[in-house]
Amino acid sequence: MTRIQFGKIVASLTVATALLVTDGAFAQSDWQSGGGEAWRKALEAGRKEGKVVVAGHPALSKPVSEAFERDTGISVEFLGGRPRELATRLTREVKSGNVTIDLTLGGGTELSLKDIGKLEAIKPQFILPGVTDPKNWRGGKIKWMDKEEKYMFQGSNWVHAWPLFNANLVKPGTVTNWADLLKPEFKGKIVAYDPRFGGPGQAAAAYLTDTFGIDFVKELYAGQKVVYTRDGRQLVEWIARGSYAVALGGIQLHVEIFKQKGIKNLSVRQMKDGPGSLLGGFSVIKQPVGAPHPAAATVFLNWYASKPGQETYSRRMLEPSMRRDVDVDTVPDYVKPKPGVTYLDQYVEDWYTQTRPKVSKSIVEALGGR
Repeated sequence: MTRIQFGKIVASLTVATALLVTDGAFAQSDWQSGGGEAWRKALEAGRKEGKVVVAGHPALSKPVSEAFERDTGISVEFLGGRPRELATRLTREVKSGNVTIDLTLGGGTELSLKDIGKLEAIKPQFILPGVTDPKNWRGGKIKWMDKEEKYMFQGSNWVHAWPLFNANLVKPGTVTNWADLLKPEFKGKIVAYDPRFGGPGQAAAAYLTDTFGIDFVKELYAGQKVVYTRDGRQLVEWIARGSYAVALGGIQLHVEIFKQKGIKNLSVRQMKDGPGSLLGGFSVIKQPVGAPHPAAATVFLNWYASKPGQETYSRRMLEPSMRRDVDVDTVPDYVKPKPGVTYLDQYVEDWYTQTRPKVSKSIVEALGGR
């Protein structure tokens, strides 16, 4: 492939994104089944309020807004932004008593609001049998990020911290364990999403630190002179071009966009001595105390945890849903947790609030300033 041909592929990746995520949800007449009078009243009250304000990843704005309004008749005012920035805004609003956001989709930053009594309980608002029935969920139960199991509903659970290889430069079977990346031939040939900042790069480094210790991480990232980027698409492009042989901290959304455009030299491989970590991505939903449209928020919560809502999220973000009846064909197999494999779950309150800060600090100290 010539440099000009590759440039055309990279230039058209925005179009490829649309191809991956078309028709985010599918109208289904049975997702509301069994809701009875309680659901009828909630839906009526939500429609009277007219809208719900949801904050989350910008990529979710169009598919979520269109699907929810189609399925419920209630509009969505979607606020797109970086999870940490949205969490900071929500915290500021809650503390000032001027809340404009009804619900936020992201990670676990808002656990601090839960601890000071500023999050509404979501579990009591689940009305629909399709949501509350344990048999609809993997593992036989809804996954919550908080210890109380009622404030922070987690929709997806997927495998992260796998290395991405240029298959032309690193043949299958030549690297099977993490220690193989310490070989001299990989020095200067590894790129990573910057592990010194919160995000997928630090999540990958945190997994390696938890599994092998900070000395291994220092030897890998610093000793092998790993190059950092904070652009996930650039990370994958460098591997596809052959600028680097291995990438750490990549996410499936960027990998699959390149694959959809015909790039065939990208290879995700799980290591024998470290299968990866479990993340919830941007799927954790929270409701602040004082939300301006509480009835519409209740409707959204039930919809989001139902089949059409989970299909919409999963299809857009390429993350496997925790629902048993949601299996989006574009979600790659390498991010689906395998039965019988033990993973480090980073979306558990104790790990997120107690272990994660210590690990993150040790990573930044070991790898130098930002």
